[in-house]
Amino acid sequence: MDLRQLRYFLKVAELSSFRAAAETLNISQPALGAQVRKLEEELDVVLFTRHSRGVDTTDAGRLLMEHARALLERAEMASREVRRFSGAPGGIVKIGVTPSIGRVLAPKLLEVCADRHPDIEVNLTQAFSHELDRALLSSRVDMAFSTTEMDEERFESLPLLLQKTYVVGTPEALDGLSSPVSINELEFLPLAMDARNEERTHFLQDLAARKGVKLRNVRPPIHSMSIRREIVLSGSCSTIVPYAVFAQEISQGLFRALEVDETGLHRNLNLNTRTVETMMPAEHVIRQLVVELVDNHISAGDFGWLFPQTT
Repeated sequence: MDLRQLRYFLKVAELSSFRAAAETLNISQPALGAQVRKLEEELDVVLFTRHSRGVDTTDAGRLLMEHARALLERAEMASREVRRFSGAPGGIVKIGVTPSIGRVLAPKLLEVCADRHPDIEVNLTQAFSHELDRALLSSRVDMAFSTTEMDEERFESLPLLLQKTYVVGTPEALDGLSSPVSINELEFLPLAMDARNEERTHFLQDLAARKGVKLRNVRPPIHSMSIRREIVLSGSCSTIVPYAVFAQEISQGLFRALEVDETGLHRNLNLNTRTVETMMPAEHVIRQLVVELVDNHISAGDFGWLFPQTT
């Protein structure tokens, strides 16, 4: 049993298909099948049951999945720690970015990294904080922007910025309102919220309830950022987001942004990473670059970003 066989087995198990796994791994299906058969013969068990739509993992296969994930993660960690002594920074750094960071920071990060560090390749994944936290814990990304402060000994959180919360809508939709906006002024305002960021929606509604205000016009949540943008652009609804999510539209005059007068809605945005001692050199470089770019934006007064609050 070797790591390659475990990696192949795990991909088949995750996709429930030899064909899909072979395409993902960029190997032939017969070669993949041969490696899995060798693994089954060595362990003297059946790992998959075949059917017309693909495969199902057996009880033995499900147990092996747990061990395979742990072994591959340990092997990756060992490789990273040893490569710290390899010399000049290089390799792939996988970063999880939130929608706001994806719009205003990620393009510059890619540009500056390519210019200064051509041997480092940055791969980006966009999702919300809770999804990126899981991706970091499972080693699918090397670092992640998140409002969560990591409480796990393998990881650490670097506070980057304090992110304010804004009501964003067309000038017509927000006519009569001025910044900052109180919770009371949101009572009858039509709002389109993101279904994937339930934390902000629930916190906003709970905050309003504690102040004796009921938000009476919150529309059914929307799963797509692009659809939410079009709805807000139509003028039928406004939304509540960090400024950077729609910074381009605001700068073009399509939207207005009014700060919500509730500090409880503001959030520190962290860069969550492995501990400094276990980072690869390339990860150190990207971490420093992120801090530099964020600090430049804060100093310029961009996006309503402030230096982070620390306790």
